[in-house]
Amino acid sequence: MDRFSKFHPIFHFLYFIGMFVLVVSVYNPFFVLPSLVGALLYEVKIRGKEALSSLKFSVVMILVIGLFNMLFAHYGLTVLFTIGDTEFTLEALFYGINQGFVVAAMVLWFGIFGRVVDSEKVIYAFRFAPKIALLFSMVLGFIPRFTKKLGDIETAALALEGGKKPKNKLKAALNNLSALVTYSLESSIITADSMTARGYNPKAVRYSRYKFKFADGVLVALSAVCLFYVIFAKASDRITFVIDPRIYSKTFDFSAFLLFLLLSFLPLITDLTEEFLWKISYAKN
Repeated sequence: MDRFSKFHPIFHFLYFIGMFVLVVSVYNPFFVLPSLVGALLYEVKIRGKEALSSLKFSVVMILVIGLFNMLFAHYGLTVLFTIGDTEFTLEALFYGINQGFVVAAMVLWFGIFGRVVDSEKVIYAFRFAPKIALLFSMVLGFIPRFTKKLGDIETAALALEGGKKPKNKLKAALNNLSALVTYSLESSIITADSMTARGYNPKAVRYSRYKFKFADGVLVALSAVCLFYVIFAKASDRITFVIDPRIYSKTFDFSAFLLFLLLSFLPLITDLTEEFLWKISYAKN
């Protein structure tokens, strides 16, 4: 049961835009890490074992970015080891790991956004600009469609080679990309002709099944309070974390941390609360 995805589109857009802004702008490990954990737990809740791929991706991303930054960026005072005249520091490694947390969290939240916000919600949220809404919704639909098509093209190319992997991988990748671009152009033309034939009119009145309920209003207000307070705390230097030349937390606003924690785990909390209430109702009957 995914209760979070059934809320009003206005709340979804406010929530995800707020998460994207905070994860990128706060840049504090005490805030970024809970965001990453909240996204991972929600992924496990709605996808089950399939979420293990997201966990593996996050771990690999964090390690790669952390090691890459330590190898090529040299700052900080805590030297881990020295090769020749080059010192590799804990601060550079920590900064890279924090960058990995940010990248992994953003990728996970974008993935959740793509599953929760479908094309119908996009068109509803941007109904004041129907052409932009249509374009955005089509882009969201094309991404998984073209990803699957690219896999089909790679499988077909591998079959033509008798199951043998190509010797020139770059040339094979360019050929597959060329086939995908050709397919996408043809698909776009077919879609445009189909919409014209069916009399598509962006100014037509559309029925909407979304009703703004009391629960939606509560979540919008709660998200707005959390979002603006954390932004205020960041702007007023209340949640400053220093990495260079030494790693330490300069200022820490516990209230901002709790609000950000609530915001990060809000999808999981709403789902678990719905399941708990459902089980109580079922037990009473």
